[in-house]
Amino acid sequence: MLDLNEPPYISEIIMPDQTSWTELNFIERESVPIMTPGALTLENLKWIEFVVTDEEAKWIQEINEVVMEFGGVFHSIFLRWAVTINGLHVAEDKYSDPEWKKKGLSFAVQGIRNRKDGSGPELTNVRVWDGNMAAEVHSSSIPMLAAWAFCNMYSCLEEFIFNMFREYLKSNPLEICRGDDFKEIRKLYRERDQSHDKSIAWKTAWDERLESWHRKKLYIGLDKVFKNFISKTGIQIPSFYKGIYNYNDIAKTLGGISLIRNCFIHGVTTVPKELAQFCEEFQSSFFNFTEGEKFSLSLHELATLEHFTDAFTQTLNKSLFELANPDMKDLYKQLKANKQNI
Repeated sequence: MLDLNEPPYISEIIMPDQTSWTELNFIERESVPIMTPGALTLENLKWIEFVVTDEEAKWIQEINEVVMEFGGVFHSIFLRWAVTINGLHVAEDKYSDPEWKKKGLSFAVQGIRNRKDGSGPELTNVRVWDGNMAAEVHSSSIPMLAAWAFCNMYSCLEEFIFNMFREYLKSNPLEICRGDDFKEIRKLYRERDQSHDKSIAWKTAWDERLESWHRKKLYIGLDKVFKNFISKTGIQIPSFYKGIYNYNDIAKTLGGISLIRNCFIHGVTTVPKELAQFCEEFQSSFFNFTEGEKFSLSLHELATLEHFTDAFTQTLNKSLFELANPDMKDLYKQLKANKQNI
């Protein structure tokens, strides 16, 4: 999108090597090694980094790395969308400014069209507007951008939960290799250390099994996937948390977020009963939809989703630390008691 007084240009499109949303992360991790003196007493402690020496429980450390990474990813994506939306506000102000209009300028949107002489496609203006129209289009695009930002955040949330689950399964592959249908893959697992060829055969079969599991689970709902994850891992809400939330409640929140996303993707125009009922429960966070009213997504819903992901990842971080270090639960309680007595 260009001012007509500026020269046309074509920006180079650089495709990332990976499709993961982690490529967009620019937030420096705010973490404290757990052995740092006084680490657990820090008021603004965001992340706890820890090492698991037991190889059978190493997956807890690996999942924690995923959690801390995505804590930055969620915030980065939110910030990128926020500044993009801010750009629309800035553009609205610019093109509605009487001083800009006095210059006799126009706003142009460029696209590719076939040349009238039949010589092939070219980059050309597909729309040219005056300042009033340009300002109106920028302003009216803000809700649409907020809605797609919500979907972007949801895609990231989906990737996050599956990445955590996959880390667990890599260390516990037989969890999804039970039953008669998987006799052969269990045999490959038992024989994987006998030779290089058998190790390759196991890895190939396992990669195929993991991808098949992932594809199938995409269709059962993010809330059900997460409930399965917490059931398999045994993860629990941190012992020092005194609220009413547990991870089953968080699964319900995930289900509601999925419903909001699906309503937008499928073009729902009025708030359905199911979504309104979700918003009546405490698991709905700050989402607020009323049955029968016009369905739309705004900056409020986007900010609410980002708030949820921020709290969600930090809670998981503390839960994983306690899962790896059960004795630390009592230490948390003692630290809290000491703080109250000061």
